[in-house]
Amino acid sequence: MAGYYEKKVLLKRLNHRGAERIAIFFEKDSELISICKSMRALYSRTHKCWYLDNKRENMKAIFEAFKRKAWVDGSAFFDKNKTPQHLVKERIDIDLTSYAQQELAHFSSSLKARGMSLSTIISYEHALRMFLSYYKEIAPSEINNDHINSFLSDHLYAQGYSRSYHSQFISAIKHFYRDRFQKKVEVDLLVHPKRDKRLPKIFSKEEVACILRSTPNLKHKTLLSLQYGLGLRVSELINLRLSDIDFNRGTVIIFGKGRKGRRVFLGTGLCTVLDTYLEAYKPSDRLFEGQNGEYSRTSVNNVLKRAARRAGIMRNVNSHMLRHSYATHLLEGGVDLRYIQELLGHRSSKTTEIYTYVSTKSLGKIESPFDGLKL
Repeated sequence: MAGYYEKKVLLKRLNHRGAERIAIFFEKDSELISICKSMRALYSRTHKCWYLDNKRENMKAIFEAFKRKAWVDGSAFFDKNKTPQHLVKERIDIDLTSYAQQELAHFSSSLKARGMSLSTIISYEHALRMFLSYYKEIAPSEINNDHINSFLSDHLYAQGYSRSYHSQFISAIKHFYRDRFQKKVEVDLLVHPKRDKRLPKIFSKEEVACILRSTPNLKHKTLLSLQYGLGLRVSELINLRLSDIDFNRGTVIIFGKGRKGRRVFLGTGLCTVLDTYLEAYKPSDRLFEGQNGEYSRTSVNNVLKRAARRAGIMRNVNSHMLRHSYATHLLEGGVDLRYIQELLGHRSSKTTEIYTYVSTKSLGKIESPFDGLKL
């Protein structure tokens, strides 16, 4: 067998035959081909890759199947700001010492014990593998803040990685050294890079109504209605289950980031929409399922994009705009910012305050100096 991580597997998003897939790329290798066949992956001559349906269980199976056989780069699924070009250019040697491998295994176990999501675990493992391989001549226990800062500046910053990708590495390193080597690394001194303060894009109430009217498919209409009407993240939306809904009280329990739960109210309008949907589809567990299993983030985005086009909205849209619109419309309706924070599941009020910059309620009362000109 080849040395650990000498073989590399690259995962990419693929839309093939009308469905979202996980594309599996690697240099021709009989052992890796056998692994793909054992997972019942199919081969696409058109795209020259193996592929599986884009499902969480398939992603987990891929990482398990290639474990100790090849290094798997799945960052295309977990870092939306990292471009495919970055993936192609990535040339860092991922070969680790046995000691580093043991430390990585302990790290993975601790993340699972904390109940972190699969996507977070995979992202952190990828980041830490890259970091430890960068300093493979130095034992993880001997790495200090200077080493970390050199890696961040000489590799991540120098190669133009996004701030979110940069921040992801810092989070992974912080978790690792807080658990294992607190004496060597002062994690509180590791500062996340400043993010661009971009205002969230939103729909007007009229645009939301037009989008929903332009969605004839009942499942899609219910999907979009719940995301807007409850202000959900996409991950929260696709993970909704029947057991989360209290029909007697008209409420829904939402499990957000970090499995933090919050209760939101359906309201009479959403109750009606949901009753119609449940009567027609009769889901048994997960509220929304596609033809090939659970909905993906990409699938939800595509549903909204098609609905927006039918509604005559030609600008670029994404499903998170419905959550932003929900918050902004609540604020414009006079709801206190503290309640909006609770409804959205924000840990910090500073996160919620960004909607005060988007709301046009107060801005609409300001008279432009141009209007006072006598032309």
